[in-house]
Amino acid sequence: MDSKNWRQWLLPGLLVIALIGVGAWGYQESRVRQDLQNRAESQYQKAYHELVWHLDNISGQLAQALVTSSREQAILTMATVWRQVFAAQSNIGGLPLAFLPLSQTEKFLADTSDMANALLSQIARGQGKLAEQNIKTIEELYQRSRTLGDDLQKLGAKILNQGLSWTQVEVASLAGGGNLQDNTIIDGFNLLEKKMEQYPEINVGDDFAPVEQETRKVRGEEEISLGEAEKIALNWWYPTPGKHQASLSYEGVGDIPTYGIEIAPLPKEGASPVYIDISKLDGSVIWAMKAKTPESSKLDLDEGAQKGKAFLERHKLPNFVLVQAQKEDNMGVYTFVPRQGEVLLYPDQVKIQVALDDGEITGFEGTPYYMYHRTRNLPVPKLKESDVRQMVSPRLKLEIIRPALIVNTWGKEILTWEARGSFYEEKFAIFYDAETGSEEIITRITPSPEFEFKVE
Repeated sequence: MDSKNWRQWLLPGLLVIALIGVGAWGYQESRVRQDLQNRAESQYQKAYHELVWHLDNISGQLAQALVTSSREQAILTMATVWRQVFAAQSNIGGLPLAFLPLSQTEKFLADTSDMANALLSQIARGQGKLAEQNIKTIEELYQRSRTLGDDLQKLGAKILNQGLSWTQVEVASLAGGGNLQDNTIIDGFNLLEKKMEQYPEINVGDDFAPVEQETRKVRGEEEISLGEAEKIALNWWYPTPGKHQASLSYEGVGDIPTYGIEIAPLPKEGASPVYIDISKLDGSVIWAMKAKTPESSKLDLDEGAQKGKAFLERHKLPNFVLVQAQKEDNMGVYTFVPRQGEVLLYPDQVKIQVALDDGEITGFEGTPYYMYHRTRNLPVPKLKESDVRQMVSPRLKLEIIRPALIVNTWGKEILTWEARGSFYEEKFAIFYDAETGSEEIITRITPSPEFEFKVE
C-alpha cells in the first residue's frame, strides 16, 4: 500500500477508535452513575424501613409501660422508648426530605423523648408508680404512635408496589422542590403531617418538658450609642488605650443585641485586631477575642490561671473560683464561676483564654454571666457535708466538697453539693441534690498532669 492510500485509511481508522473509546467511556460513566443511584436508593429504603420498625417498637413499648407494674420493667421500657425515638429521628434525617416541613412528626418524637427521659429519671429515683397525669400522656402518645406507624406502613407498601424512587425525590428537592406536586411519597408525608396536626396539643407538663433558665433583667433606660460602645471597648481591653482606634465591624441581633467592635493594632504592634461584643442594652462586654498562635508554652497552666484571675479582678469581677482548666495548642482555657456566699454559681460562668508564651489574654466569653448572674434566694441545704461523704463511692479519692448551684438536665437550677475527687489519673466532679441526695450530674474534669485544683 503506497503512502497516499495509507493516509486515506488512517483518519477513518482513528475516528472509529475514538468513537469506540468515547462509547466505552460513556458506558462506564453511565454504569458508575447507576451504581451510585442504586446505592443511594438502597440507603433511603433502609432508612425508611428502619423508621417504620422503630415506630412500631415505640408503640409496643408505650403499651408495655401502661400495663407493667414492675419498677424494673418500667425502667427498661422507658430506656427502650428513648433509644427508639433517637433512632427514628436519625432515620428521618437520613431521608431526602430536607425541604419538606415535618414539624408535627418531629414534635411528636421530641415529646416522646422528653416524656421517656423524665419518667426514666423519676422511676430510677424510686418515686413509685406512674401518676394519673403521666398515664394519660403515655396513652395519648401511644395513640399517635400507632397512627403514625400505620400511615408509614401504608406509604411503604405503595412505594414498593408502585416501584417509586427516593432518588427522584432527592433530585427534585435539589432542584428547589419543583415537580413534586404529584409525587406519591411527598403526598404521603404531607397527608401524614395534616393528620398529626388534627390532634390536640399534648401538655407534657413541668415534669416532662425542659424549662428555660430564668435570665436576669438587663435593660438600660435607652440603648447606648455606637460611640459609647467604642469607648467602652477601648477602655475594657487596654488599661491605657493611647492611639488605638475602634470601629464598628458588625451588629449582633438575637437575645442580646450587640455592637461588634473592632480595634485595629498600631503599626508597631504588628498584631491581629481585637474584636469585642458590647451589649446595646447596658454597655456590658459580652465577648472578646484576639487571634494569636503561640509557638511555645513558657508558662504552665497554673501561671496562666493566675493571669486569668488577675484579668477578672482588673474588670471588677473579683469573687470568682477556677473550676476547669485545659491546655490547647499553647493556650490555657479556664472556666471561672462566681460565688454567692459559699455557693458556686455554675450557670453564671465565664471563660478566659490565655496565651502561655507570654500570658496575654486572648479571649473572654461572658455570655452566661451576662444572661444569668443575679442575687438568688438560695435554700438552706437539707443534707450536710458529712452526709455527702457517706454517699460518695469509696473508689473516688475525695479532694473537695462544696455547695454549688447547677442547672440540671431539665433546665432547672438546683442547689447541690459538689464532690470533686480522683480515680487513678482521672478527676471527676459529682453533684448531689442538696435536698434529696440524688446524683444529678457527674462530669469528667481531668486537666493536664501539671495542674492541680486548689480549694478556694
